[in-house]
This record gives sequence, structure tokens and C-alpha cells, in this order.
Amino acid sequence: MKHISPTETLAATALPAGFAHKGEHPQIDLPFTALVGGRKLDGISLSITEALARGTLPPAMEGTVVPVAARVNFDGFSIILFMDAMIERTGAPEAETFTLRYVDPTASHLAPLRYLINSYIAGDMATVGGVMGYTGPLTAKGPAKTDTPGVMFKVQNIIRRSAVVGLSICLALIALNLAHNRAMYAYEARPVTVTAPGQTLLATAAGQLSYVDPKAGPGDVVYAIVANSGDYISVKMPCDCTVTPLRDFVEGATILPGMPLVQLANGQDGLVATTEISAEGAARLVDGDAAELVLADGTVVPVRPRILSGRLDSERSVPVSMTLLETGTAVPGDLARLRFRRHVLPPTWRAAMTE
Repeated sequence: MKHISPTETLAATALPAGFAHKGEHPQIDLPFTALVGGRKLDGISLSITEALARGTLPPAMEGTVVPVAARVNFDGFSIILFMDAMIERTGAPEAETFTLRYVDPTASHLAPLRYLINSYIAGDMATVGGVMGYTGPLTAKGPAKTDTPGVMFKVQNIIRRSAVVGLSICLALIALNLAHNRAMYAYEARPVTVTAPGQTLLATAAGQLSYVDPKAGPGDVVYAIVANSGDYISVKMPCDCTVTPLRDFVEGATILPGMPLVQLANGQDGLVATTEISAEGAARLVDGDAAELVLADGTVVPVRPRILSGRLDSERSVPVSMTLLETGTAVPGDLARLRFRRHVLPPTWRAAMTE
């Protein structure tokens, strides 16, 4: 608040330009008490720009700007608004009615005063004598009532959650299995044929196969070679065995000494297999990786491989012969895949552990 001298009276009586015009803001019969210079006036009405009160004031106050405290009494508490107002007598002198014209209607008292006036106009406030009472809602609006889910809804919710959890676990297991296979196993591309054990006939000279007979009987010629030296070499069946042709057992094929041509099954117990592996697979065998056959039904059979002498062709393949350490469900003629199981520990550690 501020005190204005009588010399500033004329300048203070004018309202801010564009704020209000005479009669623009009507008076509201809202009961209040005005405290002016230690004297108490009974409020008659007020508005945004001025207030009307009844009481006794010294004549020297008329036409001056003084601090005014407008008190609005509620049930149990009061609200006091402080402002600077010009004192003007209204009506006859005996009426003792004064107009308190606000010097600055947009001061800090404007917001609470406007709220009080709007609430009174809306009917949220009522007067009982000189005390204001609030008639609006006393409690905040509660949340909307929701229906309690039934038993079927709970069962369906449990089923849905269980299905999501089960599917998530299945996907996690699949991903874990794929990661485990990729980290621990290396598969060879060529298929493996399981056969009965027997003798393997190898090429005895470099040349070309001029004759092959996979159905040859005992004493019959099973294949013939035209050697590079010009010799003609015929090989007879040494026994009454079942002939299993190998990769190069084809009429007209070029062969080198020691190349496996046919596998002879003599009815011995156990099973064997022959195939060609990549140079990388041969390196894994040298490093000591365990070799296994994976049958069509998923059965894993450990094998003991043996590298056969032969040529390294353009595909960098190496012929190998394998003896099945466990037959399992395998029978002669089954196809399988050869895989190498990597060792987690280095070779030096494995050697130290076996000692």
C-alpha cells in the first residue's frame, strides 16, 4: 500500500484509460467491513472498481487517498483485501455514506476480489447476517464406479497371461538352442551313408576306370583300370560281399593311387560310414574335436573317424571312414549328417586334465 498526499488527489481520481467507465461494473450487495484509518465502516456493496460503505469519517479524509482494508467474514475465518482508495461522500451529509474509489483497480487485490464476486453471483455463497457461508460442493467428485470383473473374465485373463508367458519361454528356449548349436557344433555339408563293416577296395594305379560292376559275384571282375603306364588292371571280387559304390566308382572316372572305390560288406557286427569332409573339418579332427553322426530321427551317434589317403580335389574335400561306436537305431543304408563338437577348453588344458 502507499499513501498519497492531497496534492495528488485530482490525478488519482481518474481510472486507468480503457479499464472501466462509469456504471460499467455494477455494485454487488456482498457484506463486508471497511477499515479506514482506524475507523470501521459497514460495507453496503462493492464492485471491481469501487465500494460503497456507511459510517463516520473525519471531514479531513474526504477527497484524499488513504489505505483501506476490506474484510469479508466467513464462518470461522476472514478474508482481508488491502487497497488504496479515494474517499468521496455520497448523498446528503447526514446519510454518512461514502464511496471508496480504488486508485489502482488492477492491483494485487483484483484476483481474490473477482473470485469472491463471481462466487457470490453464482450462488455458491450465502449470507447469514454479516457472515458469509459457502454452499458449493464440500468434497471432490469420486472416481467413476467400475464393474467388478467376474469369474470368467479372471479365468480368461489368467489363460491369456499363461499363453503369453508360455510362448515367451518357448521362444527363449528356441533362441538358446540355436545359439548353443552355433557355438558348440560345426556341421559338414555332405551327407553320410551308414553301411555294414567290410573291406574298402582302393585304386592301385593312376588312370581311368574302364569297367565297373556293382553286382559282381565272387571271382568276377568288379572294376578295371586303364593305367597311365598303358597297363590294363582288373580287380576281382575277393568274397561273397555286398558292394557299396563310393563317389568315384563311375565308368570313365579319372582316379589316383589309393583312392577308395567300393566298400565291401562282409556281415560283421557293427556299422561304418564313409564320406568326404572339408579341409576345415579335417583340421577339426586334428585339433581333437569329437565327431558325431546325427541320424534322420535326431539320434546322435558318436563315431571314430579315420582319414583315408586320396587326392585333394577342387572342392578341397578329404575322404574319411568312420566306425560307429554305438549303433543305436541306425541300420545300413541310413543317411546322416556329420558334425564336430567343439571343446570349450584349449588342447593344453585338456591334455593336462587327462594326465
